Amino acid sequence: MGTTREIAIQILDMFKDLLADNGIYIPDDDREGDEDEACIYGTTYYDLEDDICDILQKYINEERS
Repeated sequence: MGTTREIAIQILDMFKDLLADNGIYIPDDDREGDEDEACIYGTTYYDLEDDICDILQKYINEERS
């Protein structure tokens, strides 16, 4: 199994695909309006990635206790 960061990115990729399939783009102040911008972008993406990592790490720590 990969690191918690790698797992978090895999989870986010699933959500990005779901959003893209439905034409949904999460607003973010970092957006520049490029057509290639992902559905989850900028600070929003990295905040979610960090939050998922925190949840995964908490779960791992509880499993080890």
